[in-house]
Amino acid sequence: MFENEENVDVTEERREQEEKQEEKNQEQQENQQDKEEMKQEEKQEVKKSEEEKQETKEKKPPRFVFNCIKGCGKCCERWDEVPVYISDIQRWIRDGSLNYVLPFLQIKEINQFSVQLVLKRNKEENDTNPSGCPLYDHENKICNLYYSMPIHCSAYPLAFNGQKYFLADKEECPGLGNGKMTKEWLNTCKSRAQEHFNSQGSTMGVLSILYGLILGHIMKKSQEAMEQLSEEDRKKIDELLAKSKGEKEEEKDTSSEKNE
Repeated sequence: MFENEENVDVTEERREQEEKQEEKNQEQQENQQDKEEMKQEEKQEVKKSEEEKQETKEKKPPRFVFNCIKGCGKCCERWDEVPVYISDIQRWIRDGSLNYVLPFLQIKEINQFSVQLVLKRNKEENDTNPSGCPLYDHENKICNLYYSMPIHCSAYPLAFNGQKYFLADKEECPGLGNGKMTKEWLNTCKSRAQEHFNSQGSTMGVLSILYGLILGHIMKKSQEAMEQLSEEDRKKIDELLAKSKGEKEEEKDTSSEKNE
């Protein structure tokens, strides 16, 4: 009887040990599962973070890289008129370039209240440069005033509007993306773009005032000259003006008939 009781106790103890071991194994398994789930979550978090960084990187505007390619001349050939500002005139006076530029310097009327200074080619039959900027040498593919070119040209293709920088136009410039962009060169490009912006405002204001004064002076002198004319001379001028007006209207009518 005592032997049976002893066997029962041993069996019961063994069962308890097995249950404890099973609980321990199950606990270890659950812990291992929790660790794996945590690792998986960490991986997903890392992946998500990398995707967000990549997405942010893709959304950033492309970095401005520009180095003009010698002998390109694409913009020089495209611009038939090159805007000129007071800062350009002042620089050309200082460095002695003004006499070279003067033959190409013209006043362009934007509207009845404002004008603009431009460099424009005077069309000639023997002109070796058929189009583009008058300072550009088509044959040698170089600007004849490279060392003191207009700020409109030296600032290109970067522009500034008083708040941010942007590309001046959508035309493809071979210099964009060419070479490397140092911090010093980038600062130079930004400085030129700012100078271009400031020159536009100051020149427009001064030229508009000068243009108004010059027109007023011309009209005053014309009126004074008309008052000094004799009655006979006035009649002749009126006849010439009437004749000129009639010829223009006749040309207009002829052109309309041809179009019809």
